[in-house]
Amino acid sequence: MATAALASLPDDAVVGVLRALPMQSLAVARCVCKAWRDIVDDRALLYPYLCPRSVRGAFINYVDHNRPHHFARPTSSSTLPQVDGMLRFLPNDHRRDWWSLLDHCNGLLLCDIDWESTLCICNPATRRWTMLPPGADGKCHRYAGAYVAFDPAVSPHYEVILIPELPEKPPSPKQQDLRKERWVLPEDAPLCLDRLFSLSPDDDDIISICDEEEEFEQLPTMNDEESLEHDIVDDEPCRLMEWPPSPWMLRVFSSRTGHWEERSFVSESKPAGTVEQMRLDPEEPTFRGPRRRYAIYHHGSLYVHCRGSFVIRLSLSKGKYQIIEAPANIEYTKPYLGKLQKSVCFGIVHDNQLKIWILNEPCGKMEWVLKYEVEVGLYAKYLGAMPYGKNGRQPDGSWIVQEDNINTEYTDDGVETPLERNYEWDSDNDDIVNIEGQEYYFWSQGLNIIGFHPFKEVVFMVEWFGVVAYHLNSSKIQYLGNSRPKCYFRNHTNGIYESFVYTPCMIGELVHGDETGQSSCEEDY
Repeated sequence: MATAALASLPDDAVVGVLRALPMQSLAVARCVCKAWRDIVDDRALLYPYLCPRSVRGAFINYVDHNRPHHFARPTSSSTLPQVDGMLRFLPNDHRRDWWSLLDHCNGLLLCDIDWESTLCICNPATRRWTMLPPGADGKCHRYAGAYVAFDPAVSPHYEVILIPELPEKPPSPKQQDLRKERWVLPEDAPLCLDRLFSLSPDDDDIISICDEEEEFEQLPTMNDEESLEHDIVDDEPCRLMEWPPSPWMLRVFSSRTGHWEERSFVSESKPAGTVEQMRLDPEEPTFRGPRRRYAIYHHGSLYVHCRGSFVIRLSLSKGKYQIIEAPANIEYTKPYLGKLQKSVCFGIVHDNQLKIWILNEPCGKMEWVLKYEVEVGLYAKYLGAMPYGKNGRQPDGSWIVQEDNINTEYTDDGVETPLERNYEWDSDNDDIVNIEGQEYYFWSQGLNIIGFHPFKEVVFMVEWFGVVAYHLNSSKIQYLGNSRPKCYFRNHTNGIYESFVYTPCMIGELVHGDETGQSSCEEDY
């Protein structure tokens, strides 16, 4: 009777009643009849529960480490999705022992497996995953960057876009010959390993190629005019080519069709420059990456920071692209393109100055506006001055790295103890660090941006492995914790490559895996 009475109400009245229900009751009401299901879906009533406006830590790629880790505040709440930060649900036959994250978009992760031989889309909150098929020719994909575009408020489907590699300079004839020459024996010489390894470097019967890889890197000098001229002639068609070209053919995978396709994008602006000019920008801004530039999907367009100091705006539905010059391209800095409080932003830290630009798009005209400029040197020195424990680690905080042994921690003496945390954490008030009036006389390698909060004016930064959250509107700073995995082999190359601030989502069309976990509209950061 109550159901019949409710069904006779106008749609707006029904929406008001359904909106007041808790998530579980709303999900049950959606199944009562087709009319209610349509109302719930059309008005996206479940969307706040399935896509909570929350940040659940960050996924981090580490230098010379065989898989990413999830750095976040642990939670035991039964109302929050239990994120599998180790991605244990993914297939692992012990041959696929190298994983890396390429991109994150609204809860979906794009991974590469076995040194980029396979691409995989997964959702750590629902534990669903699917392997993407190889190219039409059956070969592995080659790309400068791979990115995922997914907006659950618009569609449960996603697309994966591959940005082509920049055409590289072909090797000189000398380099090509060196690649062919290793140990060259006379034609009439018998194959004798004893003789091969006993020959001296001066033996005329054999040519020894020493320091081969170093010679490969040598380029013709200005003194070798003939070789230089030959290189320029060979490279002429490529080095003077405009980049990106128009039309630009990109490989795109659609979950709707389940296939890759070559999609043409036409330019709406001048090219960024020539291939020769693009090559002047190093592939990796710093020794510790990022190996690939970041991207953000916003209002149906994919914004990608490309080699050559420009951001490209790809309109996926219209098949057009627009070049936006990057606001800064300072050597030895790690730029970060992301989304800050619903706006596309670009940030760097240079000479202890944090600078963040917001992309303004009035009437289709793209311009960067410097919104924040903050001196952060004192924060970096504070992290550098933190006392290290006997195990050589910076102190832990409210956030920890998820590892196989997630229920234990180690004391300074290396003793394994049960993990005990306060799960109720106030993102605006807990772990506040007060450094006013303090002086720290310790060397610091400086801060780097590892992500932006998409719903708050907060930027996440790291010094070595110590992570802080800086509130841009109040200048408050919070020490979150040590982002170094305990299983990370210590080496002078240790560091962070890429990092992706993670926002969970409970929907999305993926093929494999079982959907588990629950969702909540609670904001846990």
